[in-house]
Amino acid sequence: MALTFETLFWSAAKLLFLGAGILYLGLVLTTYRLDGPRLRPRRRPHNLGRTALDLVVWLGVKVLASTVHAARAALDMLSDTSADVGEWYLRRQEHAAQALHKSRLR
Repeated sequence: MALTFETLFWSAAKLLFLGAGILYLGLVLTTYRLDGPRLRPRRRPHNLGRTALDLVVWLGVKVLASTVHAARAALDMLSDTSADVGEWYLRRQEHAAQALHKSRLR
């Protein structure tokens, strides 16, 4: 019987943490979308709980902004590299087609 209560407790705790994580992710994404990556944390001396929440959301927005910036830089680099490879492939195909055409004319 004690094993089932313990299992129930840990299952409820995991569910609670999952819900809190989803709520936090929603707050961060909504704040990033509405206020942008240059959000400044607000201080409310009369409400320390709200100030702490704003600080944690601000930290999440900063992490998200850094991740987006790094992903954009990586994708830009990959796009440039892909264009270079495409140009190389087309040049190679042109030389191969010219060589094939010249060999048929002789």
